[in-house]
Amino acid sequence: MTARKHHYVPQCYLKGFVADREKPKLFVVDLGTRRTFETAPANVAAERDFHTIDIEGLAPDALENAFSEFETRLDEALKRIVAARSIANDNDRALVFELITLMATKNPRLRENFSDMRAQTAKMIMDLATSTPERWAAQIRAAKKDGFLVRDADEDYDRIRESVERGEYEIETPTMEHLRAELPTFEKVMPLIAERKWMMFRAPPGSSFVTSDHPMCLMWANPEERRRFSPPGLALAKTQLLFPISHELAMIGAFEMRDEERDTDVSHVAQINGSIFLRCMRQVYARDGGFPYKLNHNAEIRRGDQLLDDPGLFGRNPTASG
Repeated sequence: MTARKHHYVPQCYLKGFVADREKPKLFVVDLGTRRTFETAPANVAAERDFHTIDIEGLAPDALENAFSEFETRLDEALKRIVAARSIANDNDRALVFELITLMATKNPRLRENFSDMRAQTAKMIMDLATSTPERWAAQIRAAKKDGFLVRDADEDYDRIRESVERGEYEIETPTMEHLRAELPTFEKVMPLIAERKWMMFRAPPGSSFVTSDHPMCLMWANPEERRRFSPPGLALAKTQLLFPISHELAMIGAFEMRDEERDTDVSHVAQINGSIFLRCMRQVYARDGGFPYKLNHNAEIRRGDQLLDDPGLFGRNPTASG
């Protein structure tokens, strides 16, 4: 049976944020619908046919199956990291870097941006191609000659031009086009993750980290620059890459730091959780609603189950950082 529901955030990773792995339930804050609910990791951070390929000789879910094999190894690595409360093991650490790289290069936010860019380019081309009846006729002749149009294709210039001016058409980007752009990028991004130095933080008892549908949070190291400048690139110095590992562990990578592991306090956990909120696409996932968070506009620590009542939350720009 061909798998059609594909997770862009792996289930094995999301299970690190549940209270009971045997009966996994996530506390979900949905900023789109402005509600909270509990559900299994299988029901979130997934899209139909997200990894479906169209390559002769391969099954449509061949790539999804390949990712499943990676996730089996990742699952064991994450369990060992959580048990040891450390990312010192080189092999386990490398698998986490692969996970971060995959989510940096293959996610719905990037796909939406890529689709928008292609659609804008296609619309400019259509506007130019239909700018005069003569130019449109030439385009039709060339398309028929090259076999892109059948001989009796509609050539009504006035109707086509009116449709273009009104924007009465949609430009869709097939999944294969996204994958052709994403997969080669992996090898370029991976070194930018691995070359950073990583500081891992352990949450105190009674506190917990959260994650999201876009858990790779890239930001300027200087908080003032986060407010003044556009999101940074992965190759830039003086940037920090925040990534929660489980409800107990989170890590921050930078080129200027040194590798270190330390216990942290509730205030720092709250700051990290606030950063994850501000960079999610739509949903945040937690062990329960009691986690701490702190956003830029409020100095006090608040509980997660108070988030949707936070007066400053919905003025945020969800694409403000990478």
